[in-house]
Amino acid sequence: MELPPGCMLQTQGSTQVCRLRKSLYGLKQSSRAWFGRFTKFMKSIGYKQSNSDHILFLKGNKRAIIALIVYVNDMIVTGNDPKEKEALQNHLAQEFKMKSLGHLKHFIGIEVSRLKEGIFLSQRKHALDLLKETDMTVCSLLSTPIEENLKLSIHPQQIHTNKERYQRLVGRLMYPVHTRPDLAYVLSVISQFMHSPSEEHMKVVTRVLRYLKSSPGKGILFTKGENLNIEGFTNVDWAGSIEDRRFTSGYFTFMGGILVTWRSKKQEVVARSSAEAE
Repeated sequence: MELPPGCMLQTQGSTQVCRLRKSLYGLKQSSRAWFGRFTKFMKSIGYKQSNSDHILFLKGNKRAIIALIVYVNDMIVTGNDPKEKEALQNHLAQEFKMKSLGHLKHFIGIEVSRLKEGIFLSQRKHALDLLKETDMTVCSLLSTPIEENLKLSIHPQQIHTNKERYQRLVGRLMYPVHTRPDLAYVLSVISQFMHSPSEEHMKVVTRVLRYLKSSPGKGILFTKGENLNIEGFTNVDWAGSIEDRRFTSGYFTFMGGILVTWRSKKQEVVARSSAEAE
């Protein structure tokens, strides 16, 4: 770090430098230093860092469990042990400057509602902000995000569209997929043409916005229940891509009847038969 202007030690030809004792916002190493310190503290009070997701910390036994997930400096604490949860909050308050905001209502753009049936997650505000930004607040509504059996491709005679606008819209639409599995497939399709979008591709993006306008408050409901059975469903199309004959696969996983994971992805290899694709 260079000496700040006006420093008494700043003289011509001086070799003195500033010693960094505390990470500052804006520095590349600040986030890594902060998370390293936080991880060390969590381990010191008996929490284990998840191997599958490093921002998740767990502590518990056969009867009780406490989970903490952190995103930058926002945290969610949950579990079925009230005493341990209160102790964790006290430990955090002593080590860091923070405060409890009560029951979770909003986290990184995801709205959390507590209902009699369970907990409902949605991104209604994000959807409405996107519609307002694109001047789509007043438009005709559609019941599906993409036409059935629509095949998109890149061809020499295509009419090109604004590349930066297309990329921005697709990027903004990718975020609601966290609570909108119905958008997973269409987003996996239109994101394949980010490098060379055409008017045909932009029409599909506009259709997604019109579909979003018809149901901005859709989301996922986590209901109460003791059933923990795991069920999975998958499907794949045969040579769905016109350009390279690759297929697109998708899957949904349910735990206790609640949707927990989903994905739609274009495969990296070409299937040699319909049996192999299925």
